[in-house]
Amino acid sequence: MKTKTYSRVINIPELKEFAVTYPQFAGIAKVDGKFLFDIVMKPETFIQAMVLTEYGMPAVTSVAELCFNEAKKRRGFKFTGRVKQYIGAMIASLMIANGYNKTGRKKSIIHRAYTRGEFYVKR
Repeated sequence: MKTKTYSRVINIPELKEFAVTYPQFAGIAKVDGKFLFDIVMKPETFIQAMVLTEYGMPAVTSVAELCFNEAKKRRGFKFTGRVKQYIGAMIASLMIANGYNKTGRKKSIIHRAYTRGEFYVKR
């Protein structure tokens, strides 16, 4: 059996770029929520989000559990609606940087802290 190797370029937005695109989350991204930025903005996250998207699920499902659990470990950090919006904005930034567009449609997420998330399509 022959083994083939495949590679793919994955674009990861930097914090400065994210802050310009989503200024409403710049403060949280640079201070209290920086740990979430570091969790979300990884090639592995995009690959998971891409696969989930292809199966008709919201991309944020890829990090919902991990972000929720890591946030619970942080003393004094509250997993609020605004934090969930911030995570959604990071996923949007990651998906858009890699050739996906928002559809404006929200789909259900099977997670105790979330109800719905954005659905993306490949450009």
